[in-house]
Amino acid sequence: MIRYLSLTALVLLPACASVQSPPVVRVAISVDWEGREISEQNLIAFEKIRAAHPDVPLTQFINAAYFVKPDADAAQLREKMARVLQSQDELGLHIHPWRSLAQASGVEFRAEPTVWGFVREDRAGWPDPGHDVSVEAYTVDEFQAFVKTSKRILAENGFALSQSFRAGAWLAGPHVREAIRREGFVVDSSATDTKWHDEIDQYALPSMMREIWPDVTCETQPFTIQTPAGELLEMPDTGALADYITAVEMIDHIAAAVGRLDESGTQFVHIGFHLETSAKYGQRIIDTISGVKSVYGDQVIFETLEDSAALARKMK
Repeated sequence: MIRYLSLTALVLLPACASVQSPPVVRVAISVDWEGREISEQNLIAFEKIRAAHPDVPLTQFINAAYFVKPDADAAQLREKMARVLQSQDELGLHIHPWRSLAQASGVEFRAEPTVWGFVREDRAGWPDPGHDVSVEAYTVDEFQAFVKTSKRILAENGFALSQSFRAGAWLAGPHVREAIRREGFVVDSSATDTKWHDEIDQYALPSMMREIWPDVTCETQPFTIQTPAGELLEMPDTGALADYITAVEMIDHIAAAVGRLDESGTQFVHIGFHLETSAKYGQRIIDTISGVKSVYGDQVIFETLEDSAALARKMK
């Protein structure tokens, strides 16, 4: 609730005094474009999110892999993507090490280690494997080549990237962090809490994430990471993505942050979804935003990750 000072109170304030705004929860909502395919059903679901909440900006983590697949039609891809991108959005970079992207980057493709802990037989025959391979499997120089190539491809197709990055499967370990910092990225949003991934705990991914982010919880606020190439601001993906967390859980996650405002001040929260599973999980995002707006109103602000990061830097 916004509290207003009376006219009398304003008159009595010293000239040097300033009225402090109450702290709020600043929520960034991101979209991971995996680089697999841009299907009509997922675009339609994504358009429903935008129609339901046209005022909410998104941080779109774009993947260049769409443009390097053997059957890629760049003009058609740009047209599809334009349907769900808005001028208020931030465009960051997202990388999964697809074989096509490795080849375009002049890097020898690696088929493992995978997020499953083994090479799945049902994916061995994929025409463009690599989505489930850890990005940390590559050296710093190799991953820098992925980043440099991705930046070039996206620029050639008219996408102006911000300085924000997210690693495929959240696995931004030392190799990835140094590589992206070399390429000018100053914000990473790969840290997350594996509490949201209990349904896949039988696979390797949760333990791989815990090894990289051992101290990160769903309450972790922005922090800095030193790399050999310079400092990164880590903006944690506190609520993971909608594939792993329900609308009720996302609303509760934001409610908990609201509950910490009086004690801890401004809180940063991050939730999101995948383009490739929008048809299955997009409604969760619609319901979450609607629920948060109706209950918490002015206590919550929806903004891009780069806007959250700019404030986080000032607060440090």
